[in-house]
Amino acid sequence: MLQKIIDFFKSLFGGGSSKPKTPSRPSPSPATKTFPTDINLPEVNDDEPQDGSEITADTAVVVVKADDPIIVDEPIVEEPPVVDPPVVDEPVVVIDDDPIVVDEPVKEPDVIIGDGDMGNSTTGNSNTKDETTTEVSNDQPKHQARYLWCIDNGHGKKTKGKRSPKLENGKQLLEYEFNRDVVNRIIKTLNNKGVETYNVVPEIDVDNFLSERVARANAKTSKRPKLFVSVHANAAPAPMGKWSDPSINGIETWYYHGNSRGRKLAAVFQKHLINETGWKNRQLKSRPTKQFYVLRNTSMTAVLTENGFYNNKAQCKELLKDSVRQRIADAHVAAIMEIEAKGI
Repeated sequence: MLQKIIDFFKSLFGGGSSKPKTPSRPSPSPATKTFPTDINLPEVNDDEPQDGSEITADTAVVVVKADDPIIVDEPIVEEPPVVDPPVVDEPVVVIDDDPIVVDEPVKEPDVIIGDGDMGNSTTGNSNTKDETTTEVSNDQPKHQARYLWCIDNGHGKKTKGKRSPKLENGKQLLEYEFNRDVVNRIIKTLNNKGVETYNVVPEIDVDNFLSERVARANAKTSKRPKLFVSVHANAAPAPMGKWSDPSINGIETWYYHGNSRGRKLAAVFQKHLINETGWKNRQLKSRPTKQFYVLRNTSMTAVLTENGFYNNKAQCKELLKDSVRQRIADAHVAAIMEIEAKGI
């Protein structure tokens, strides 16, 4: 009885029982790496369409042509009336025998580049060079980067649907594979040109990964402004495993509704994609409400390109060709290089 009382008071004051406790084991680390997530990002609504392939006929969509003027409502500022300046009589100066002085262009002194630091500049800003030198250092930058391009490949291997019916030869287009192939081609070419890029989702074994895509792009640090491009292939309404109406084909580019910078960005991509492929121009598109997750939640100007319809049998065969994929990648590169040169 006395031992029970002693044990009772020990339990009250932290003595515990004499039996050693089993140390707690730390929980195992997750198999996949956890990436930073913006706590302010809204949850993904699986019932909302997230790319052009999920748009139904009764969905409100605004279609504009790439070359339509962008009208921005601005307050009208009244300009002051123009008043002619008063006429002032100035005295006339007569010069008789003063010598005539002719302004001649100032000739810059010849610059002699020796073995010093002056001849090793890789900034590309020097206007002088040794005419006998023809070699260009491989370390010399080809391009002065203007933006950081966040290139996104829509969907992953675990995304349901997003694949064509099988062709007679057994081949099938898987959108996640197409998107990644095109994005890898884009990034490889841009890096060779000196353009800064960020591959948002290099992994394959993921699903739509929507909030993570946005969180990664938003969290990516850069000395330059960021732009976001999500690359997709489209699909027309059709039963799963069946080919769509063959008349539905072509290319369209989506942007955040009401954003003039997004529309300008989309217009450049649409122009080059049509010029490079020659496919049907389905114009620029946006949604007034419930806009695509990656367009409405990225903290930078963003567009989403839909490069042909993989459930259109004829276009599916084209999208499986290496040469066609390269043309689509080249069109994205051409658009990016134009924006790098001119800005947006």
